Amino acid sequence: MQNPILIIGASGTIGSAVATKLADRGNPIILHGGSKSSRLQKLAEKLEAPCVYGDLSEREIAHRCAQEINSITPKLSGLVFAAAKPFPHKLTLRTDWDIFQQQLNSQLKSLHLTLQNLKDSFVASEDGARIVILSTEYVLGSPPIKIAPYIAAKAALTTYAQVLSQELLGSKIRIQILAPGLVKSALTADMPDEYLEQLAESMPEKKLTEPIEVAELCCFMMQSEADPLYGQIIQVSRGGRR
Repeated sequence: MQNPILIIGASGTIGSAVATKLADRGNPIILHGGSKSSRLQKLAEKLEAPCVYGDLSEREIAHRCAQEINSITPKLSGLVFAAAKPFPHKLTLRTDWDIFQQQLNSQLKSLHLTLQNLKDSFVASEDGARIVILSTEYVLGSPPIKIAPYIAAKAALTTYAQVLSQELLGSKIRIQILAPGLVKSALTADMPDEYLEQLAESMPEKKLTEPIEVAELCCFMMQSEADPLYGQIIQVSRGGRR
């Protein structure tokens, strides 16, 4: 039987879609959430998957979560990093640095501490492991305004992933990077519906990226057929940015 895949950010819109799709395909999964929530608990019950909780940007908590995961399984075949933290949509210089730091912590620091604690679990998988990191298409081309903390954190995360994809290849761990377009989620909750509708109208297909589309491609990235794509930024979008 395949070793489990850890889903970080499983309570989010994309994370839950990925977890559901992987479970539907018969992959054993472990869910992670920053805190206990009824949404994540219901998802865990529905998918019959174990769940761990905690802020992975805190060193002690990241270590404790890794211990809990190791008590469930000593080997992981993969990880999907879909962590997301809401932020205020403001002009860059009107945004407190604390917001930038929060985004960097939720993205770069959380992934770094997680991989430090769980590397041996991936190396232990006989067939190697695959790690899919969710970036954003906004790291490609000219980004929009009022989301600088989010883009800065995702850009740092993406560069980190590209470097790591080279360093871990010898350990049979492949790092894959997906860059989804805008998906309606908690991150867009304070955006007016009119703005999202106008944005969709500007797309070639008149629609935003759907969570299921990201989940489908994420599942593909967990297969050996996608291995040659390691370290590349794969855009998952309805043509919003080129």
